[in-house]
Amino acid sequence: MNTVTATAGPAAVGTIRTPRRHSRHRLARVLVRTVQYLLLILVATVSAFPLLWALINSVRPNSEIVSYPPKLIPRELTLEHVQALFELYNFQVYLWNSLFVSAGATIGALVLGTTAAYAMTRFDLPAVRAMSVLSLLAYLVPAILVLIPITQFLFSNGWGDNRIALTVLYMGIFLPFTIWLLRSYFQGVGVEVEEAAMIDGCSRLGAFLRVVIPQAIPGIVSTGIFTFNATWSEYLFVSSLMTTNSKLTANPAVFLLMGHMGTTSWGLLMSAAVIIVLPVLLLFFVAQRWVVSGISDGSVKG
Repeated sequence: MNTVTATAGPAAVGTIRTPRRHSRHRLARVLVRTVQYLLLILVATVSAFPLLWALINSVRPNSEIVSYPPKLIPRELTLEHVQALFELYNFQVYLWNSLFVSAGATIGALVLGTTAAYAMTRFDLPAVRAMSVLSLLAYLVPAILVLIPITQFLFSNGWGDNRIALTVLYMGIFLPFTIWLLRSYFQGVGVEVEEAAMIDGCSRLGAFLRVVIPQAIPGIVSTGIFTFNATWSEYLFVSSLMTTNSKLTANPAVFLLMGHMGTTSWGLLMSAAVIIVLPVLLLFFVAQRWVVSGISDGSVKG
């Protein structure tokens, strides 16, 4: 009886204490995870509050916007600010200019940046290494330093106040940024699958288009989003090169609206800000879902 008791005693104690330890560890993990989520929610709320405040002020009257104390929830909703933007100030013209310039510059930068980044990761040549260093140096040069010479060059050759010239300029400005982002993605693409495709009869160009590009699609899409956002938000060059109001993009057009109104209409400005931000947000969410869907595995599966 004593032997059985001595043998069973520690086992019984062990079976009683183990669930308690697991419950304490589980409770600690739940508490840590809860604190993490609360901090993330707090950071997201603080980060998104300016956009949320602009959205709220864009759909309520000016009398309620300037009332004190300010209220988060509007008592009355109205679309008069949005209607005034498109009916009185033709804001769709500025949005079209932004879309034309940003889409053209992004597509051009992606095409040139993809081939340049691929060459940097596959060919160890002095000219390629020099191009890599020069692209990095070009990316580090502040835009304000080249604003005056670029403006003088374009206007002296008759290319000032031209949307196509602005598109080409944006493509050249953001090309180093595109190259260095894509370069890191191409370094992560395995050379073995590309070499196997070339052994099977593909040319270098065929392997690049059929094997490398499908694997680098997430990187290309992400780089395109960042480049499009940068060109869409650019203000310095477009405000200096465009002298005709109808050729301005959306960002400098906001300050043009302030000049037209004489007095500040916060509802109109907030509506313009929300409309400018909305295309970039929609593009980000659509592209994020597409990248996560796993299309990058297409070349391996094929």
